[in-house]
Amino acid sequence: MINVAVLGTGAISDSHIRAYLKLTERCRIVALADLEVAKAGAKAAQYGLAVPVFRDVTELLGGPEFALASVCLPPFAHAPAALELLRAGRHVLVEKPLATSLAECDGLLAAAQAAGRLLSVVARTGSRRRSGD
Repeated sequence: MINVAVLGTGAISDSHIRAYLKLTERCRIVALADLEVAKAGAKAAQYGLAVPVFRDVTELLGGPEFALASVCLPPFAHAPAALELLRAGRHVLVEKPLATSLAECDGLLAAAQAAGRLLSVVARTGSRRRSGD
């Protein structure tokens, strides 16, 4: 069982949460984090998740153990959060874009390699989203 944390609870986090909830035999969401803690709490309630909520990645790392984090923050915050998660030994799935510069991308790739962790970016193909996605 893979324990998952979702960092950022804006609109795009719904896609991540719904996907993880479809894979209950493989993973479980153990924490949510958002600068607006009340928003994270509301998202947890919306999906019936009895999980703790945290303000940021640093607080999240002090919470329950998790192996994988979905980074659903605003684009400018992707690289700093992913870097902190990788350095803490977590696998990271980042919403696109991975980072705001090539230098940040290179730094993330180096951090993933040094930590021996997976770093992946969500990429959608096609111009339309399917109903329910």
